[in-house]
Amino acid sequence: MNKIIILLLSTTYLLFAATDAQIEKYLSLSTAEEQLLQLQSEFSAMQNSFSNKEENTPYDMQLLSIRFKEYIKRHLSESEMDEVLQNYRNVAYLQFADASLETFDANQTQHYLKSLQDDEEAQSRMRLLEAINKTLYKKEFIGVMFDELIKPLMQNGIGGQKIDKKMMQLQKEAYVKAMIKKSEEWNIYMLREFSLEDLEALLKVVKTPSAQLETKTVYAATAYALKAFFLSMASRYDVGKHQTKPAQ
Repeated sequence: MNKIIILLLSTTYLLFAATDAQIEKYLSLSTAEEQLLQLQSEFSAMQNSFSNKEENTPYDMQLLSIRFKEYIKRHLSESEMDEVLQNYRNVAYLQFADASLETFDANQTQHYLKSLQDDEEAQSRMRLLEAINKTLYKKEFIGVMFDELIKPLMQNGIGGQKIDKKMMQLQKEAYVKAMIKKSEEWNIYMLREFSLEDLEALLKVVKTPSAQLETKTVYAATAYALKAFFLSMASRYDVGKHQTKPAQ
């Protein structure tokens, strides 16, 4: 009986999971895989900053894309992926995906944000941007990144046994707050060339259930893809040197 149940569940998965063709099309439109590779590059630099080169074992980065695709396939059905792909027929949403590949520049971002403060006509723009940000960067989405990546890294790192449950929660809150702030500020700068009409069109798409599901799934898929990579660095990660100080 158990074998029959397993077979039925496996068949159901094969019938309803997103197809390989859908996933490849999604990756070509969304730039999600490129963003994953950008993260990999950033984290590799972080790894080099605290790793002992003599102990450093190269991690097979090809696994990141494989795991990312695997997660997407397991968690988005064929019909759900159809709806996600439909969103990319919207020009504003497609342009948003392309813009997300722009290299982050903290100085330029802050300079642009200050210029908006002195612009009375920017109020309408900021209202739209704030609505877009509120929809894209939710605590529960970014919290997954902490739970699946940062928390295991800290727990398995040097000195990780000293972090109790309360301190870990404070670390999570500080991490999520900082990531949301950085993401929102970057998004405002990234969309600087979008007209009010473009922003209105983008907001309409990101608020749809399919776009919300996509965002949630991509965060989780990214965490799944990177988890083994993070754990591979844990033995060389000194918690005391990299621990975030929670705001008082």
